[in-house]
This record gives sequence, C-alpha cells and structure tokens, in this order.
Amino acid sequence: MLKKSVIAALTTMLLLAADPAGAAKVESAGGAVIYGQPDQTSLASGVAAMTSRSDGQGYWIATSEGTVLSFGSAGHFGDMGAVTLNQPVVGMAPTKSGNGYWLVASDGGIFSFGDAEFYGSTGALVLNSPIVDMAATDTGKGYWLVAADGGVFSYGDAVFRGSTGDLTLNRPIVGLLPTKTSAGYWLLADDGGVFTFGDANFYGSGPGRGFAESFAGMIPTFDGDGYSLVHSSGRITPFGTSTLIKEAACDLWPVSDMSTSGPGAVLLRIASKVPSSPPSKNSAALDAGYLEELIFHSQACQAHNPPNLSSLASPLLEPVQTSGYGWRRHPIWDHVAIHRGVDFIGPNRTSGGAALAVATGTVIAVTDLTAYGTAIIVGHGQRMATVYGHLKSALVEPGQEVAAGTPLGLVGSTGLSTGAHLHFELWLDGEPVNPVPYLVLP
Repeated sequence: MLKKSVIAALTTMLLLAADPAGAAKVESAGGAVIYGQPDQTSLASGVAAMTSRSDGQGYWIATSEGTVLSFGSAGHFGDMGAVTLNQPVVGMAPTKSGNGYWLVASDGGIFSFGDAEFYGSTGALVLNSPIVDMAATDTGKGYWLVAADGGVFSYGDAVFRGSTGDLTLNRPIVGLLPTKTSAGYWLLADDGGVFTFGDANFYGSGPGRGFAESFAGMIPTFDGDGYSLVHSSGRITPFGTSTLIKEAACDLWPVSDMSTSGPGAVLLRIASKVPSSPPSKNSAALDAGYLEELIFHSQACQAHNPPNLSSLASPLLEPVQTSGYGWRRHPIWDHVAIHRGVDFIGPNRTSGGAALAVATGTVIAVTDLTAYGTAIIVGHGQRMATVYGHLKSALVEPGQEVAAGTPLGLVGSTGLSTGAHLHFELWLDGEPVNPVPYLVLP
C-alpha cells in the first residue's frame, strides 16, 4: 500500500499535469505562403488537422472538437463547434473548388460543409482501429478513409485499391495520399514505411534511407512520379521526381499534419501532449516517452558529439548516491523496471538543497509529470540533455540560459517518490545513459 504522503503527492501531480492542448503553429516549405497563425484562445480543445486550397491561396485548421479556422482565401463554410461530438476530429480534406471541406472523426463519422457532399461514413461500423486520415478524389466526388491498421474505406467515386488491414504492421498508418489520377494511393506508416496500391509506384521509404524517426505525412509531386516524406522533426525527404526538401528544425513541437500549398507545403506543428493518465507502474515509461519526444525535437537540427568522461559538474553540492542507473525493483510498485537515471540526496539524509546544472545550456522545459514530478530539462547542444526530477519547485524558466552550477530548482519529493531526492538523467543522442562516468562527483 502507498504511504499517505505518496498518495497526496500523486493527487497533487494529477492536478498539476496540465495538457498544453491548443498550442500550434504553421511553417512553410518550398516557397509556400503562410497566411496566419492559429489563435491559441480558439484552440482550447487541441488542434487536430489542416488542409489547403488547391491553388495554395489559403488553408484551414480544425480542432479535435470540430471548430474550423480559415486563413488567406480559404473561406469558412461551417464547423462542428456548437455540437458535442462522440469522437474527436482527426482529419479534413478540401473540395476541388476550394468552396467546402469535409471533417472526419476517429470513428469515421463524416461532416461536410460548403459544396462538400456526403458520400458515406464508417460511423455505424465497429472498427478494429480508429480512423486517422482522409483524402478526396481528383474529381472531389468521393473520398477515402484510412484507419491506423491500414484499413481503407472508399465512398463516392473513390475506388478501393487495397489495404494493409490484413497485415500485421510494425508501426501504425498515419496517412493516405492519392495518386494524380486517383486510380491508386500510398499509405504511410509513422516509421516512414510506404505501401502502394493501384497505380501508385514505390519510390522509396524512410527505413530504406536509414531514418529511425517518426513521420507525419506525404506531399505529392505535380507530375505524380514521386513524393516527399515529411518527418515529425520538419525534415522533408524527396523521392522520385520530387524536389521538395527541408532540413530538420530544433523545435519542441513535432509536425503532425501538412498540406500541399502552391509550389510547396505548409506544415502544422502541435505541442506534445503531457501524459495525464492515473499513476501506475507504467507512469515512468509514459513520462520518459514524453521527455524523449521533447528532447529529440529540441535537438533535431544538431549533430551528435558526446561529452568526455568526467567532464560534467555535479548535480548537487555534496551528492550521495542512493539508487543507480539500470534495472531495479521499483520502490513503490514493487516490480522490476528500468531506472533511467541516478538518485542523489545530500549528506546526513538531507535533500541536498538545489539541483545544479552540470554544464552550460538552455532550459528546454519546466514541466509537471506523474512519475517524475516537477522536472526540468536542459539542452546542452550536440544532442546532449539532462533531466532533473522530483523537484519541490523550479528556479528557472523555459528558454533561460544557464551555466554549469546554476541552481535549477529545489530538491523535493514530487511525483512517484518515497522521499526527498534528486532524480538525475543524462540523455545522449536521444537515449538515456548512465550519467555517473560523465560526472565529476566530490
């Protein structure tokens, strides 16, 4: 049974674990024009999808609740903002004329506006996997829906050409892109795997180029003989005749959707969602996944150059190690789990005072997590980052520059913790490593 102090801490963390839903921004690639940025106040439910006019003169952004924001020459033809949806909106597609659009929910429910016609939906079906995307035919008189398992559903003049619904995929499908003729389509998995159907030709994939990161979507070529894959980091990799290319950006927010716009594309970045599930033996892994995403995207434009051994300062003035890096029996859940860092306290069982930056860097984030409690992440360049968890309070803010020895926050016992201590992690090239060989400890 958890101690009363731990239970109280868990309750506090649940209240503090705020989801930054709604934080979103648009960036361009290949000469596309940005017509405006979403108003954060209007995006309280969280951004879900975007799509553009075929002439590149504007775009729409939809929230998970079905509110639609329009930019440039993209007209507003209605939305679901005044209706309570059974499932969140996950995608949208424009009509050929640009005078309407469809929204699709994760259950495959379709909502049509302007000159968009309703041709059918999966709303009445029990799906094996949720719908993740939709695309319209070149005539605008039909559309396809695609589920995370690659199941494809066709309506109107959209013809079913095949699916991955019967395959066991390594990674979920994140998008469907029709060919220029609409006589075929590509499916994209989030690891960059590409599946072809109908007259869609295979021009290459993310894993085939040696990429080991996530992907968000595909951008077609005008001649139909290629495509570009859009990485979640903002990198764009061309295949076939495509010339659309872009380097990765060091941006905390991953790309989640995109759309062809004029000569290039517009990309939609959305803030990563802070884990908010109830405390469990999986909380540490969920928090670590969130930290991994923050660290990866904040360092996506950097080259890796590992630090020398014994080159980093101590994270506490007089640290006493109480738990090492590696596999251990969890002190609360009593199961064997990986410990991604090292725990320190001060002398004579004191908390140790303030957590100290181990090297010069920039504060990436100050966040409240279920397992890690109040945590501070510092980026040090060259794909190195450090994490300071279970803090009582923070003394720095995101974006702040710090030097080695700068107090970052007071050591505490927030999150899944049985007593005041500092949980310290060192991340190199996107992975946590044993920090002790790199530290100069008194």
